[in-house]
Amino acid sequence: MKRLLALALLAGLGCSAKNPAKTPVPTLVAAPLKPVAASDPEPFRATRPEPGPKANFDYPAPDELTLPNGLRVYLVPRASHVVALDFVLRSGAADSPVKKSGLASLTARMLTEGTRRKSSAALAEAVESLGTTLGADTSRDDSSLSLTVLPDDVSRALGLLAEVVTEPAFAENDFQRVRAEWLDGLRAERQDPSRLASLVAVRLAIGMVEGAPIDGALSDVEALTTKELREFHKQHYTPDNAALVVVGPFTKNELAPLISQAFASWRGKLGASVKAEPPALPLEKTRVVLVDRPGSVQSAIVALDPGPKRSDPGHEAREVVGRILGGLFTSRLNTNLREKHAYTYGAFARSVESRNWGALLVSTSVRTDATAPSLDEIFVELKKLANPALGAPITAPEILRAKSDLVFSLGATLEHPSRVANATSELFVDALPLDYYARYSATLAALTSTEIEATAARTRAQGLTVVVVGDRAKIEPELRQHGYSVELAASELSE
Repeated sequence: MKRLLALALLAGLGCSAKNPAKTPVPTLVAAPLKPVAASDPEPFRATRPEPGPKANFDYPAPDELTLPNGLRVYLVPRASHVVALDFVLRSGAADSPVKKSGLASLTARMLTEGTRRKSSAALAEAVESLGTTLGADTSRDDSSLSLTVLPDDVSRALGLLAEVVTEPAFAENDFQRVRAEWLDGLRAERQDPSRLASLVAVRLAIGMVEGAPIDGALSDVEALTTKELREFHKQHYTPDNAALVVVGPFTKNELAPLISQAFASWRGKLGASVKAEPPALPLEKTRVVLVDRPGSVQSAIVALDPGPKRSDPGHEAREVVGRILGGLFTSRLNTNLREKHAYTYGAFARSVESRNWGALLVSTSVRTDATAPSLDEIFVELKKLANPALGAPITAPEILRAKSDLVFSLGATLEHPSRVANATSELFVDALPLDYYARYSATLAALTSTEIEATAARTRAQGLTVVVVGDRAKIEPELRQHGYSVELAASELSE
């Protein structure tokens, strides 16, 4: 037993009984491995996809009819399971009298608060029984009410909508509540630096009356009364100033009797509106106005230059140029301020056009320490856009991306009847041909690079109204060092 243990021990130590020296361990050399070609489960990724066939879509042109009382009806037959109803009035914030800003918006809002036959609660129950909501909206050029209902409920919905439009209650207790909520919303809106910068810039560039906020100035809204809402409703809510847009599975012959039954008794003629002030004229020298926001870690910048209104020729070319400058992620402003300099999360530009005025609007929010350099780069891009000799002529890919975005954005509205209704409402508001959007893709395609370059050449890099909302103590000295003459915004501009 002892001998067996001894032999096992010697074997475990790796030694020979005759020669106790350690046995050298041979060096193992790995043979070179031959590469094994692994099969790629997704070989298509190695090759850039070829562009597909050119996409085309047919945007529907509405059928139109006019009731004896003057109400125009736009019907877009769509094979959908819901019906969008959009009542639109060709009167909006621009029609509010001097020192009565917010009147058009608050009037539309109060229409959803009760009728002469239904209290606020009863109207809410009637709307809820249709499984929908009653929305009100106002822009500078129009006011609207909207519903989305099931096809079987269209007759009831039309009757309710007619009652809301023609028989508003404007109850004093409801008005006091709604106005208090409205004022809270205005105060909250003015805490948003970007929104505040836009409000101030529009007032400065367009005028205190024409450029007044759509939802109203605080002091104006505080002074509004139910009497003024009734007068505005009587003057503007007339059948000859309104249209009803219906998108859903109906024909004109099926729909006409239902609408006639709901709105036939509506009467009235549009009252005269007085032009408050002449259009704003472009400045000769850039004006930089500062709204002090102590402690702000960012500066909101809005630069605005008055330009053509919506009805002026060249609207589509201006849309394309706006997309090239700042309407896409790949746009010039965003590539410069975000991708190249990391001053911001995003920089934007667009052509803003209403019935009475238009403007090129540039907006961004940047780091406080990058306020002046960002403003410098905005003007650099404006100059390059206007002057190809500066080394950045508009390219064919830029034009293609801008046109594609405009067309595809319109195509995206087809996903829901309410979005088609919104687009169709613009035909009435802007007095456009019924087939405007049906031809929109072809209209953009027909725009030549020469036309787009000529539109870009009219871009101004001086004489803009610039509003900066930020920490004055930190940004004003740097702005002055960069050659900008800075003035402090008057308090009434922020109301």
